Amino acid sequence: ENFCKPSGAQRTQHTADVVSLLSEIRICIGKNDWNGIRTANIPAVMDSAAAASGARKEAPDITLEVLSTAVVSATVKCNHAGEIAGMRRLFSTMGGLNMGVSPPGTQSGQAPQSFDEVFLSKFVRLLQDFVVTAEKQPIDNSQFRETCSQATALLLDHLVSDSRTNLEGFSQLIRLLCWCPAYISTPDAMETGIYIWTWLVSAAPSLGPLVLAELVDAWLWTMDTKRGLFASDMKYCGPDAKLRPHLIPGEPEAPPEKDPVEAIIAHRLWLGFFIDRFEVVRHDSIEQLLLLGRMLQGMMKSPTHFSHHPAATGTFFTAMQLGLNFCSCQDQFNLQKCNMGLQLLEDRVYRAALGWFAYAPEFYESPNKSFAQREAQSVSIFVHNLQNTSSTDSGSKPQGREGELNTADQIHPVWGSVDNYATAKEKRKQLLLMLSQNEADRLEVWAQPINTKDTSTFRGKISSDKWIDHCRTAFAVDPRIALSMPMRFPTNATLQSEITQLVQTHILELRTIPEALPFFITPKAVDENSALLQQLPHWAPCSVTQALEFFTSPYKGHPRVMAYVLRVMETYPPETVTFFMPQLVQSLRYDD
Repeated sequence: ENFCKPSGAQRTQHTADVVSLLSEIRICIGKNDWNGIRTANIPAVMDSAAAASGARKEAPDITLEVLSTAVVSATVKCNHAGEIAGMRRLFSTMGGLNMGVSPPGTQSGQAPQSFDEVFLSKFVRLLQDFVVTAEKQPIDNSQFRETCSQATALLLDHLVSDSRTNLEGFSQLIRLLCWCPAYISTPDAMETGIYIWTWLVSAAPSLGPLVLAELVDAWLWTMDTKRGLFASDMKYCGPDAKLRPHLIPGEPEAPPEKDPVEAIIAHRLWLGFFIDRFEVVRHDSIEQLLLLGRMLQGMMKSPTHFSHHPAATGTFFTAMQLGLNFCSCQDQFNLQKCNMGLQLLEDRVYRAALGWFAYAPEFYESPNKSFAQREAQSVSIFVHNLQNTSSTDSGSKPQGREGELNTADQIHPVWGSVDNYATAKEKRKQLLLMLSQNEADRLEVWAQPINTKDTSTFRGKISSDKWIDHCRTAFAVDPRIALSMPMRFPTNATLQSEITQLVQTHILELRTIPEALPFFITPKAVDENSALLQQLPHWAPCSVTQALEFFTSPYKGHPRVMAYVLRVMETYPPETVTFFMPQLVQSLRYDD
């Protein structure tokens, strides 16, 4: 406030104070021990803030100075604005593009084009060319940034003129500026997108709803086309696919042509922008808040369309973090009528987050030294936020339609039939908290293997009864979550025993899950010729390596087991079976 006073002497003094203050502010990408605002400590938000400032990161752990970066960014924006203003003035002075001399006594049959028409069509064509080029080969990132910046300056210059002409052309240009980074799906393109989107919404706040609406549509389009974070059908991921492809059921797939990690990082940057916009608009723009709600409802409607690539861990939990932050808006006066919708969204966030643990844990080795640390930090922040999140149905008792989800005689749209909604929800939250904490500890050890911090203390606090309760809760949500828990806790005998009992009790429901085989095909079941083995003719094929294990002597050549193994091997091409011929011969010898 003092800085804005008209007194020259005061302004000089306060200017020095503000410059000194800004000089001390840093955007530190790798900072992990700051206890400020939670959202500002999220790695995706810090990366997005760096991109919005126009910083060109050349090092993964660079520390960005706010003042110097802001000065450079403002200078670049002023240069582009000056280019557009100068070209507009020159265009007007020279009389447009009708510079040719018409023969005497003749009239030109074509009306002269305005400055906006000429440059609108030019920028639209250039941006469309970038999209076409990106499908075939990498684009020139500096040229793409230059074109987007000039197009943004043209848009803002048009808004200043308050002209109502060429509205359709400018709407098309805004759409392309929002959609091109989504089409290209690379970190550099997304950094450019965040830079120009932040420029647009800060220089022209009236464009905020329009820009956000286009970005929400583009985000949902990446989900429908299974890109980046939503590449759920991509089986070639992680070290298992690269080094041990035969551990995965089915014939190994060829690696993708494009690196999937680039699209995942692009989504992470994009999420940082969305989290930042959410904090800006949550209290004063119900329109933009509902747009973000539409995006989250579409993103969380199914837990199976998220990628389980190990490099997507931090991005995935950042998306879950945004969902929980949005659900925390229940107490705001402008969303008091949406409590039931927020409660349903929170359930979908919990379901999607639990779905991450339906797969075996993997690691991703990145050439970026700080990547693993930022992944661990993203999960840790989610755990911290989850610990301090109160359920949307806590506090005052719901009334009217608010309490319909709590009735025991109805089928919940996310969880199905639930006897006691509040109790079951707390159990699911505790299960998610335990699994997420284990994931954060695992990634922390991967990022800093020689760190002396003890990350396993929480396990000792879990009793055998609590492990059984966690196991049953996971099995009720998705049996694959329970079946994956022994891979995360391999020495837990209580867990193994409970899962074995659950599998054998619900065996008819698990025929499509090969991971359940070791829990009922056991040497004891073979000795007793268990009736459970009668389910093998209907079971989904497993991997060839797991099938070869059933050839070994403990299974004593049981006919049902052997028939299942042969059926699995028939699903593989002959060259794959030939590759495993030495192991096959050795297993059939039954040497002791």
